[in-house]
Amino acid sequence: MKKLILFIIGTVCALTSLYAQSTSVHAISGIILSAQDGTPLIGATVKVKNTNIGTITDAEGKFNLELITLPDTLIISRIGFHQEQTVIKSAAENPIIIKLDPSNTQLQEVTVSTGYQQIPKERATGSFDFINNQLLTRNTSPDILDHIENLTPGLLFNHGNASNTDKFLIRGRSTIFANAQPLIVLNNFPYDGNINNINPDDIESITILKDAAAASIWGARAGNGVIVITTKKGTTVKPRVEFNSTVTLSQKPDLYNIHTISSSDYIDLEKYLFSKGYYKYVLASGSHPPVTPLVELLNEEAKGLIPKEQADAEIAPFKKNNALRDIEQYLYRKSLVQQYGMNVSGNTSKMNYYMSAGWARSFPSLVGTQSDRITLRTQSNFKISEKLQIEAGINYVQNISKNGNNPGYNLNSGAGKGLYPYAGLVDQKGDPVSIVENYRKTWADTVGGGSLLNWDYNPIQDINNENNTIKTGDYVINTGINYRINNWLQAKIKYQYENQQVTGNDFHNAESYFTRNLINQFTQVDPATGFLTYPVPLGGIMDESTTEITSHQGRIQLNYNQSWHNSMHQVAAIAGWEIKGITTTGSHNRLYGYDPSQSTVQTDMDYVTFFSLYNNPVLKSPVTNWQYISKLTDRYISYYTNASYTYHNRYIISASGRIDEANLFGVKANQKGVPLWSVGTAWILSDEHFFHFHWLPLLKLRVTYGHSGNISRLASAYATATLFGANTTPAEDAMITNPPNKNLTWEQVAMTNIAIDFVIKNKILYGSVAYYQKKATNLMGQAPVDPTLGLSDNSGNNFYYGNVAGMNGNGVDIELNSHILDKRFKWYSTFIFSYAASKVTQYNMPVSNVGSAYLNVGINYINPVKGKPVFAYYSYPWAGLDPSTGDPQGYVDGKISKDYSQIISSTSLQNMVYNGPAEPEYFGAIRNDFSWRNFSLSFNISYKFGYYFRRPSVNYSSLFSSWTGSSDYAKRWQNPGDEKRTNVPSLVYPANPNRDAFYQYSEALMDNAGNIRLEDISLGYEINRTDSKKLPFGQLRIYMYASNLGILWMANKDNIDPYYVNIPKDGESLSLGITISF
Repeated sequence: MKKLILFIIGTVCALTSLYAQSTSVHAISGIILSAQDGTPLIGATVKVKNTNIGTITDAEGKFNLELITLPDTLIISRIGFHQEQTVIKSAAENPIIIKLDPSNTQLQEVTVSTGYQQIPKERATGSFDFINNQLLTRNTSPDILDHIENLTPGLLFNHGNASNTDKFLIRGRSTIFANAQPLIVLNNFPYDGNINNINPDDIESITILKDAAAASIWGARAGNGVIVITTKKGTTVKPRVEFNSTVTLSQKPDLYNIHTISSSDYIDLEKYLFSKGYYKYVLASGSHPPVTPLVELLNEEAKGLIPKEQADAEIAPFKKNNALRDIEQYLYRKSLVQQYGMNVSGNTSKMNYYMSAGWARSFPSLVGTQSDRITLRTQSNFKISEKLQIEAGINYVQNISKNGNNPGYNLNSGAGKGLYPYAGLVDQKGDPVSIVENYRKTWADTVGGGSLLNWDYNPIQDINNENNTIKTGDYVINTGINYRINNWLQAKIKYQYENQQVTGNDFHNAESYFTRNLINQFTQVDPATGFLTYPVPLGGIMDESTTEITSHQGRIQLNYNQSWHNSMHQVAAIAGWEIKGITTTGSHNRLYGYDPSQSTVQTDMDYVTFFSLYNNPVLKSPVTNWQYISKLTDRYISYYTNASYTYHNRYIISASGRIDEANLFGVKANQKGVPLWSVGTAWILSDEHFFHFHWLPLLKLRVTYGHSGNISRLASAYATATLFGANTTPAEDAMITNPPNKNLTWEQVAMTNIAIDFVIKNKILYGSVAYYQKKATNLMGQAPVDPTLGLSDNSGNNFYYGNVAGMNGNGVDIELNSHILDKRFKWYSTFIFSYAASKVTQYNMPVSNVGSAYLNVGINYINPVKGKPVFAYYSYPWAGLDPSTGDPQGYVDGKISKDYSQIISSTSLQNMVYNGPAEPEYFGAIRNDFSWRNFSLSFNISYKFGYYFRRPSVNYSSLFSSWTGSSDYAKRWQNPGDEKRTNVPSLVYPANPNRDAFYQYSEALMDNAGNIRLEDISLGYEINRTDSKKLPFGQLRIYMYASNLGILWMANKDNIDPYYVNIPKDGESLSLGITISF
């Protein structure tokens, strides 16, 4: 039997050899391009007429075939294009360039990138959103994330106060305590640097991966969605040089959006408080806490040091002062951003290349701040042979930011005090003056009899006495080898190295208030001789910090693309293995007595002795020894595969799988690995023979399901502790922060996605509708622990972190496009709508006995409640103002009450009012694009609904003690009947903190955050050589872009923009730019 088998094999081999020798095989190669814009077409089918021989174009639109007879005919087809037939007469025609004309009845071709492969969107089962270069260049911001806002459904950005929750999300939140931001992928690898280092001018396209079928290939880092950024490369045959320049000017922020108590009202309040004796303790304190100039005058008048007439005369000008006005005038300016870029690109039969240089200089609105970003990039692909290609790229970014000591609207008087409303930063001549800072000015001006350093704080002058310089250098080097084994199998090896170094030098010179204050605080006086010693030496203070991120990433991958029987069957698959190691190190050091001119420092510092403080000798403290080092190492190994099968170009099945292993959870847990996977199917119903709706040339149904993951660093398989170095002894203290847990694993997110893609004839209407459900399990959360084990945080809470929590979410993504007019005058419109809601389904910590535990909202105040979003607003039930006294009223045991202590201590979570989520559940945008001849106009309107915010109002305890408060003070209840027009409580003395807390967190101050705003307007003029052959350049584009144009409608009746609740409102911006290509 064995001999028979060998004989058969030998005979077949011999016959095959004889056939090969007698048959001439012709290697044919070519590239398929769009006739509209010359871009390569990925996933186009190339087959030999009347045979089963065929292939699919690769990521560069290229194909390779072996033909037995010539001449022969190739049939090229791709969804969205007219079929083309080309006769090949000779192999000498290589490479063959074939152009396909777009079909007017179907969508323009779109190729999405997952970071592992590029897929024609029409053959994808998952939910991908593609943002092309034309859309990206609408925005002129140097921040790449600004370029994708309001362009795609499911992608939410939070602004202003709302950024205290999540800066941006894809399809809502899928985790409780872990990082909820999407994974950023740059040129096929996760990007570990600062996203602001990416130059938008270098970006060709961005793909948003939203569901499991699209994102699960990224495994344990894909639970929050993925943003895949693809940079430009050479595509044109002739060398192309492009230069662009943009200048953006923005108005000053609107500080009057901070509704503060008026100078006149606060002066009257201070007089009232003085008459009540409120300041007696402060004025008699031996620690000399700060008091306002008016209180100093009232005190001098009360002591008989000045007559009442003089006090009144000096107080009178205070009412004309306005601290916010001076801050806006002298600490802010119009911001300016200048951007310049140049790139050179080209494509030959042997290589393509792209080289660019960019410079962005920013002068933000705060005086004394500046940043410069320089980017250099090169990317080249070399065709060594028909089978072998090598790619290599280098990206370098240097970003230098400089900041002076300018606190802006956060300017305060130290010691827990804000800035009194009537503070003036300049005198009548316009010269800068000092303000109260940390201590009574009358004491600071005279203490020491001239022996101490000047203790004045002059905010305007002090801006230039501090130079905080942060320098970032980011290198990314990537290489790759692509080897085509045959027509249907390709091997790829990729490697990327990244090194990012961030160095900070915060220099407080000898004249800065920071330095003078610290030196004076620690100055020691010999009681016998009066001799002064300086534990904090004279000279400047330098804080040095460094952070370095080094990563190595490698990948080996096989790509399989094959079609049979006239493309009846098509298979595209990848399989690979990748490894990543990333190390993050950090250090900080403070240098005292630093002299930059001599590069000298004080080395013999005493960090052990407790010194008496000059401003309060009763207190003793050592000089701060601010030194630390840190190191974090992460290692990952992953195995992955993805495959899709297409039958008759209309039935599509896809599947992916990935196993991730890492060093995050301990050896045993790491070795387990976590399989994450997805499956999907799509049916192009419009290609069926029974489908006779000619007005609907495309109708595609998609369904996917799968699991992706997320990473949390809150716990480890081993016991973790925080070490504290002591100042007085060499010993260290340790606090156990989490017990050992060998069962830790990745967080997992399961998602079901059902979608429809459609096109109505002539693109009257086209787009997609998707519905999804998410179920997040194994989420990191807090769980109670036996208090006798000695595990507690700094607040004495007994819990540990483990995979004990869960969430559910669901939503809808809709994108509708319309070519309303498509003749010489074109009007295209895009409407995007998103609904994204989530709630906690599992959380093991017991519900707090008091509802007050759930009042604060933000990243630092997460206290989940089952059945509610992670970020949710609760408030005390409101019963209005007492008609007789103006006191706020709540409820105790269902009855109206003014027992504020009882209200706060007895109101349970069940009795609190649930107002709603802090992040919008409904959001989207409407964009209209107009063009006529060479002119274009575009504007974008965004909307957000279904969320809430807490507006600030009067807190009398804080107003008395911290000198700042809300303009609602003028709306307070003062007489019976006022309760019909206001909810602001009456002024009472002494202030009742519980009364203030109840009002501050009552439902009376909750507002609907819904809003509609005009985001931007873009106007452009473009001319190219096809318009006039006499032009000395290939293309010229001049454009104007206006943004931050304001709110059109808001749901609340208090005229508060929910983006800017009690913070400055960003000023309008106008950009002018030009792009020239040769």
